[in-house]
Amino acid sequence: MTTASGPAADLERLAELLMSDASPENALDISALDGFIAAALAGPDRPHLSDVLPYMLDQDGTNREIRFESEGEAEELVSLIAQHWHDTEQTLASNPQDYAPLLYVQEPNVGDAAPGDEHSGISIIDDWCYGFIFGLQQQTDVFERLPNDLKDLLGPVFLFGTEEGAEELKRMHLTHEEHERIADGLAGIVVALYQHFHGFNGGAVEGG
Repeated sequence: MTTASGPAADLERLAELLMSDASPENALDISALDGFIAAALAGPDRPHLSDVLPYMLDQDGTNREIRFESEGEAEELVSLIAQHWHDTEQTLASNPQDYAPLLYVQEPNVGDAAPGDEHSGISIIDDWCYGFIFGLQQQTDVFERLPNDLKDLLGPVFLFGTEEGAEELKRMHLTHEEHERIADGLAGIVVALYQHFHGFNGGAVEGG
């Protein structure tokens, strides 16, 4: 997993807790949660963590009580989510050029690569994009509030984060280079959205 900000050990522990029995059954995984947080912070409404935390822990809705196996692990989980929220917020506000999404990387199987192929793996984009769209959906009429240029910029996120996009991807047959170019551009999408709605004092940002 590639990491963006915050102590790597804390992120690894957060990922572990999210995938364990310590978390509710329908909790987001670490990559989807990272996308959700990015959307929450970069989108127009800037919700409080307490308002959207239930959606991170239960993708199916928040009308039921969220149960944990262990009170201690529940407190640790929420604390680590809050820390990652804070770290991401600080990065976008002060050092947006350092922002990068949390993506898993699938290593190639031995024998799959052609001679001379230096591919080190493929970035798993789908979960992050799903989380990002899910985070935007928690904000009021967010898609109607986006200018056309940002809607166009979000195209790759919808391509990888929706069922309709998945069908389109099957027809596109992206090369490894095209796929990784999209992965590399996700950070620029988040920063552009943050700039549009909130501005920043961190200087110029190079697009992905």
